[in-house]
Amino acid sequence: MMAQQTPTMQSWTDAWMKAEATSFKAVYAKNAILFPPNKPTVHGNDNVLEFMKGGLGKVAVLFEPTTLVMSETLAYEQGIFKDVDLLTKKTLGQGTYAVIWILEDGLWKIQCHTWSMPRKS
Repeated sequence: MMAQQTPTMQSWTDAWMKAEATSFKAVYAKNAILFPPNKPTVHGNDNVLEFMKGGLGKVAVLFEPTTLVMSETLAYEQGIFKDVDLLTKKTLGQGTYAVIWILEDGLWKIQCHTWSMPRKS
C-alpha cells in the first residue's frame, strides 16, 4: 500500500466536519497521545475520540501550517489554527498547534497532538 505523500491537518478538519466518529478516530494512530491545554493527557485513539466527540462538527477548525519536517515514516508539523463559526464564517479564536505524524498501515496518522487555548478574536 502506498502512503499519501504528505501528512496534512486537512484530513483532521475533514473528519471533524464530517462529525462521524469512525472517520475522526481513524485520523489518530492506535496508541496516539493527546496533550490538551489544562487537561490530563489522553492515551489511545478510542480515548481521543471520547475526549473530542462533544465538539465534532460544531465549529470549523482550520489549520495553517508554518513548519513541516518529514522523514520516510515520521513527520512533525506546527502552525496556527483558527476556530471559525459555521454560519457567519467569523474567526472565534486562534491558537497554535503541533502534531507528530507516523506512518501506520500505509497511512499518515497523528501520533502526538497538542495545542494552545485559542485566544478570542
